[in-house]
Parts: sequence; C-alpha cells; structure tokens
Amino acid sequence: MLLRVFIYGMAIFLSHDVLAQSSFSRPADAIKYRQSAFQVMSFHSQRIGGMSKGERPFDKQIAIQDAAVIELLATQMESAFPPGTESAPSRAKPEVWQDAGQFKQKMDEFKSTARKLSEASKTGDLNNIKAAFGQTAQSCKSCHEGFRNR
Repeated sequence: MLLRVFIYGMAIFLSHDVLAQSSFSRPADAIKYRQSAFQVMSFHSQRIGGMSKGERPFDKQIAIQDAAVIELLATQMESAFPPGTESAPSRAKPEVWQDAGQFKQKMDEFKSTARKLSEASKTGDLNNIKAAFGQTAQSCKSCHEGFRNR
C-alpha cells in the first residue's frame, strides 16, 4: 500500500505541470487523477497530522516534505474537476459544477492554507505547524461538507 501511494505521488509530482495545463482526454482520466491525488494527500496529511497531535515523533524534514506535497497537490486539484466529469461515478457532488464559484473559493482557501502549512513546516516550530495544520484540515473539511459525498 505504501509503495502504491509513493508511486502515485511520484507520478503526480513528475507530471503535474503537463496534467494541470492540459485537458484530460477522457472524464475517467480526470477522476482517476483526482482520486489518486487525494489518496496521496491523505497519506501525507496523516503523517503531518500525527506529528501535530503528538501521535508520532516530530521530524522537521518529514513535516517539510509532507507539507510540500500537500501544497503541490492543492495547486493541482481544481484542474481535476473539468466539465464533463460531473456525471461520471465519483464522490464529487453535482454542486462542484453547479456552484462552481463557491467551489473555486473553497479550492482557493485550501491552496492558501496549504501554502501556510508549507511555510510553517520550514520554521521547525511544532506550534506553528499545529496551527497551520489545523487550518488546512478545517479547509479540507469545509469543502468536503458541501462538495463531497461520503
């Protein structure tokens, strides 16, 4: 499982410029991309979240790496919800496309909090990381509440 997450992460990292700037040839490609990105983001969020909560030892370098991956993926996610993917089976609610302005606002908030998390991780100050992680997690939750089926 961990190897698969790593492979997905590397594929996303190495190809992010190409994928974000081009259209997906099929709706299924966009859905697979965003599902993989969310899976990788979840892995890194759990690690840095575990450090924030004291459930795992704090490691500044791992926190920096985790926050960098979260920030990178945050910048890519909006492009993974193109028109034409709203009717395909996924956990995304129709509101993603029906209320695109609100969805964009939530994505912008997420990008902002992810950037702050990345900046906080570089300080090595666990209290700064905790605060920034809390904001990032809240941003994720607020988007899930309106735009994701459980």
